[in-house]
Amino acid sequence: MLFVIDAIDTLLPAHDTSVALMETAQLRGHRVLITTAEQLGYDHGAVTAPCTDVVLRPAVRHEGSWITDPDWYALGPTTEVVLNEVDVVFMRTDPPVDDAYLRATFLLDLVDPNRTLILNSPRGLRDANEKLFVLQTPSALGTDSQVALTPPTLVTSNRTKIRETVLQWGRAVLKPTDGMAGRGVMVLDPTDPNLGTLLDSATNRGNTQVVIQKWIEDVEAEGDRRLIVLGGVPIGSVRRRAVEGDFRCNMAAGGAPEADVVTDRDREVCARLAPMLWSRGLHLVGLDLIGPYVTEINVTSPTGIREIDVVGNVQAAHEVIVWSETQCPRRAGAPTNTGGSSQ
Repeated sequence: MLFVIDAIDTLLPAHDTSVALMETAQLRGHRVLITTAEQLGYDHGAVTAPCTDVVLRPAVRHEGSWITDPDWYALGPTTEVVLNEVDVVFMRTDPPVDDAYLRATFLLDLVDPNRTLILNSPRGLRDANEKLFVLQTPSALGTDSQVALTPPTLVTSNRTKIRETVLQWGRAVLKPTDGMAGRGVMVLDPTDPNLGTLLDSATNRGNTQVVIQKWIEDVEAEGDRRLIVLGGVPIGSVRRRAVEGDFRCNMAAGGAPEADVVTDRDREVCARLAPMLWSRGLHLVGLDLIGPYVTEINVTSPTGIREIDVVGNVQAAHEVIVWSETQCPRRAGAPTNTGGSSQ
């Protein structure tokens, strides 16, 4: 199993889902390889990369947290690998989805989907901006009579329109379209004398679109939730609460994880999203929910599995690796990676 990740020494072993997946793959007897998006290439008719064997010292669960070894990994030899010879590729490079990221997905398009499973599909990664993809749901488009999946949302670079909308809603949240981990997210209040300055900065003086979502009151008492979805089915969730003095619940911004359970509403949401996800080869995603609403669909490197497994006593990482084994095209009788790469 090959993991396309950021530099391994930048990962946080007690938090990063990529580490949890690598540990589980190793425990199940798989050879674990790592590389970076920048190292992908094409040579003699095949996608290749210098890949490094890695041996991990798995974290240990203790009293609701993970205990990790300071020397939690050891690197083995680096060899040039043809990706068609790899069973599973996990594409887990963090945003931004910039030119380097897009080049990596174009190269991964050339990997044979009848030989290698790629999570998530490179085409799907390009199609699904994590802040805007949720707007493709039928309810967001006004074509679904069921309860809306998304909160009222505005996408624009027009500062006057943002001001008018915030005044109408009373309070709103602004998000950059290319951010992660809560970076650049801010609360907009129509009475804030700094509102004009905030909008000038966030929109690059009216030249860059931003996402504006109506403030959802549930977040103050309940925080938000990260729901991990595998093959269209929810496999675990964690509740996240903001630290005092901050409204962002992201764990990367200091949000505290709490045990949570998958609800009937979660299953309904996933059933409605599953066809949209599966058709794009987006098999491992993280939904952000506040109250009844989906606010984001995270597809590039969805995190939360570490916290789900430790505070909820779940085995989500195990489920992901076992699922990838069953979907691997090389396994006898396994389905091909429908919705994955195409040539």
